[in-house]
Amino acid sequence: MLDGTNEGERRETIDELSDLLIVVQEMGRRLVDETRGDACAGVREFNEQLHQARVKLQKIRDDAVKSA
Repeated sequence: MLDGTNEGERRETIDELSDLLIVVQEMGRRLVDETRGDACAGVREFNEQLHQARVKLQKIRDDAVKSA
């Protein structure tokens, strides 16, 4: 089990990752707007993967809160 210091650092890391993913998703949305043709499908798939990463990170955050 993590001690209080490690748990606090873990939560801070989760928050920082969440903030970073928000920024990266916004950049991905801009990339979709700027991309045309065949490449657009790949960019959309990339954005979906970013979304799934945020969903997973939220589950990790929720589980951390439950176990605290």
